[in-house]
Amino acid sequence: MGFYSYKCRGCSHPLLSRYATSRLNNWMEDVVIIHKTDGVVARGAYDGYGRIPRLDGAEMYTLGYNDETDQAKEACWHRACWQKAGEPAFDKASDSADDQGYFFNEGDHDMPDPMSSETT
Repeated sequence: MGFYSYKCRGCSHPLLSRYATSRLNNWMEDVVIIHKTDGVVARGAYDGYGRIPRLDGAEMYTLGYNDETDQAKEACWHRACWQKAGEPAFDKASDSADDQGYFFNEGDHDMPDPMSSETT
């Protein structure tokens, strides 16, 4: 499978990998994945192929996909968006990102870190 991504529950921009970020939006690769029943299961750098480091340090966590709803099976967040929202628990699954977190126009996801004091 090639690149794919889901939209952050906070800002609706996709999870991005280092292959698709710029200096302005590289914070979007640091993500938190929340499973409906298990809570936070993974946190760290999104690789663009659905994998994020697991909290328990075992194998990488791979995002699930629901064919019927075109959604993840988890709630996906950029870590900064999740922290700004007060670190909520699972509320609903994330929607699929049409641009796959990679195939987008320059500037589409240029957004400063919401936890930064800098404004643009």
